[in-house]
Amino acid sequence: MGRTVLFVCPHGAGKSRIAAAWFARAAPPGWAVTTAGLEPQPQVSVHAPRLLAGSGVEHLLDEELPRPLSAITDPALTVTIDCPPGAVAGAVEWRLHHPDFDERMTAELRDRARELARELAREPDA
Repeated sequence: MGRTVLFVCPHGAGKSRIAAAWFARAAPPGWAVTTAGLEPQPQVSVHAPRLLAGSGVEHLLDEELPRPLSAITDPALTVTIDCPPGAVAGAVEWRLHHPDFDERMTAELRDRARELARELAREPDA
């Protein structure tokens, strides 16, 4: 049975989507990815497709409407991105050094998602 990484950002529409696309590209076998928001906005951020254009992962961008946390059941790992500390119990908390929607933020999310995939690949199966 597969395991899921849940990326959460305040609105579930931008940062979590970018991280999820990069993770999907690097995910170890048996891992899936999804996104949610603390307070989902009504559509995917315009920044996510713009920043992933030409990256090689733009086709992995989740274009479904942003979801609330309650829509995702039992993720194996939850990662919050620029959410208030403790917003999601038990989550790994990422505070970005480059929080603005630009190439530096995209590179930081790419690098962190790739590193997470490498770490998960080294873990023994549950």
